[in-house]
Amino acid sequence: MKRSALQRKTPIRNRAPMARKPMQKARRKPQKASSDTRWRSERYLAFVRSLPCCACGGAATDAHHCIGLHWGLSGMGTTAPDSFAMPVCRECHQAIHASPEMQARQPGWLIDTINRGLDHFTDEPIVGALADALEFIAAKEDAHG
Repeated sequence: MKRSALQRKTPIRNRAPMARKPMQKARRKPQKASSDTRWRSERYLAFVRSLPCCACGGAATDAHHCIGLHWGLSGMGTTAPDSFAMPVCRECHQAIHASPEMQARQPGWLIDTINRGLDHFTDEPIVGALADALEFIAAKEDAHG
């Protein structure tokens, strides 16, 4: 038996399309670019890279900034101040980032690097930043144990 198409009881009306409302623009205050107040010195970093690797004693190619000590110096998207940099070769640099045991040795390496910097530099911005870094490390190490 053949079936016929279903018949509508009421015809479909042509309606006007739904009125669209434009999205409201959010009123946001323009964000200021974050000002990095951490101490930076390309001259000091060049000095750090001229020292031997603090982990293996080989030729250093990198200035590694302190990580992983929960001192609040570094985190996602941030780098520790340059006064917390130490000389490392590429292999040791990768090992420090991968190994919590090597990260735990950073305070000793930092103190040695900072003391060498204090012996080398005499100008105030660098000497002041290095002295502040030594005080900071001493306070953290005293609090830790």
